[in-house]
Amino acid sequence: MNLFDRLPSNLFSILVSKNKALYAEALFVLRKAFKQHMTISKSDLVAMLIASLDEALLDLDLEAEQLEFEETEEELKSGPGQSATAHLILRRLMATKWIEVEYLPDSFEEIITLPDYTIKILDLLYSLTDDSVREYNSYVYSTYSALRTADTERDDFMYNALLTAHENTLKLVDELKSLHNNIRRYHQALNDYLTVNDILKGHFDEYKELIMDRIYHPLKTMDSVPRYKIPIMKILSDWLSDSGIRQKMAEQAIQRGKYITADDAMEDILYRINEISDIYEDLDDMLAEIDRKRTAYTRASMEKMRYLLTTDRSIKGKLVGILSAAASDREKWSEILADNVNLFRQSYIDEKSPYVKPNRMGRKEGKPLALAAIDENIGDQAFKDFLKKAKKQYSHSKIMAFMTDLMKDKYVLNSNEIRLANDDEFVMLVLATLKKDENGVFYRVEFKDGHDTCDGYVIPRMRFIRREQANVD
Repeated sequence: MNLFDRLPSNLFSILVSKNKALYAEALFVLRKAFKQHMTISKSDLVAMLIASLDEALLDLDLEAEQLEFEETEEELKSGPGQSATAHLILRRLMATKWIEVEYLPDSFEEIITLPDYTIKILDLLYSLTDDSVREYNSYVYSTYSALRTADTERDDFMYNALLTAHENTLKLVDELKSLHNNIRRYHQALNDYLTVNDILKGHFDEYKELIMDRIYHPLKTMDSVPRYKIPIMKILSDWLSDSGIRQKMAEQAIQRGKYITADDAMEDILYRINEISDIYEDLDDMLAEIDRKRTAYTRASMEKMRYLLTTDRSIKGKLVGILSAAASDREKWSEILADNVNLFRQSYIDEKSPYVKPNRMGRKEGKPLALAAIDENIGDQAFKDFLKKAKKQYSHSKIMAFMTDLMKDKYVLNSNEIRLANDDEFVMLVLATLKKDENGVFYRVEFKDGHDTCDGYVIPRMRFIRREQANVD
């Protein structure tokens, strides 16, 4: 049967419209209402849409709606508010057959119902957006447990056990194929990683957590195929060789209404038993291929990290990195490079380059330069010039403030306690020492033998004493 013999032809039109993001969120609200309520009234669903989507309802593109759905203008005559938009979304869901409406008995209250295909599609769409880690189902153990229980009890549920085992086996194969394809996807993604951190994040945060720990590790430990494979195949082999068991399961299948004749039921039972056996026969090859893919991915990850860690960090290496990144989006990077990089033609000198022999001249003895006479008083004059410049830059008040901050609440400050952060503080300390005998200075200075080193600056060993405590020893 054709797909759209079961589904309305315009079912997905809202998901390809310009407002598809809003409609998708509305569908998730519809799913939430279905999960929470046995019956969904139209008024309750409108309230849930307004509460969940809130201001997003006001972002509805009315022009796009009018272009895509001709009746929009008539539907929004009441104004583009949240309630009007929520009702518009419901009418659109009804028009595209996502929902149906019926009335309660003896009442005009509208009830929203969901067709079976809507429920399945909503669950599928939600699963694509669900970030929670899905736990691995122990398909191998579940198959073994169902078959062992049925083989031990030989009750009226043997056919049910066979159906369960067959379904779990098919799901196991799907899980293994998904694992195989996901490893390939992460392997190919290595080409897009530009840094070691990208590789580590992809490996530990995604590949290891979502793929290895969730599927591969259980298959190698608690849900081990080699552990349960032989018991499963032995039970199936016993059932194949025992016509009485197969006849009993055929009768159970007919009672369930799955088949009319015993021959059809027997054919189905043989098919399921043989398919389970064939799959478990081939599982070792599938697991070996997955192991090969996993090893190749791990090796490629290590090689890519080793390459990135040892790659050229010189100017040449950085240029290679820039050009490699530029190759991913040539249009964008061509504009950036054209605006910011000046390129010049470069050539090399080799044996074919033109050569002109230099004109060599003999060395001549030159006259020595006369030494400039040095004034003996130049040192004193330089110090006077220094003081003159320092007085202009460092005022008396600034020096007193510096000393106040330096001494804080101390009465005596020894030179080995002084901390100098920079050259300015060193200069102010020198000037403060010279001002010790001036009027208005709140301290006096006593010099001692030797020197102290303060943060790299060498100063005389001395101590600053507040004048009101001039008799301190």
